[in-house]
Amino acid sequence: IEMRMQSNRQENKQKRVEDLDSELIGKEVEVALYDSKVFRGVLANASRFWIRIDFDKKPIYLNKRFVVFIRPVH
Repeated sequence: IEMRMQSNRQENKQKRVEDLDSELIGKEVEVALYDSKVFRGVLANASRFWIRIDFDKKPIYLNKRFVVFIRPVH
């Protein structure tokens, strides 16, 4: 039973992370990286490890491992 509970918690945790990505798709965002670089553009797509931001009609692919935060631009 305990193993089943741990498995359910891990599945729920993974679902929450993926769900958050879809909230911002199609919106203008600001992405900050660990090296203090900041990218601003439209969040076009997100996968488990990567996000794609469209900036001046050019895609920028960023590895989520290096992302500090993503916030919507209002």
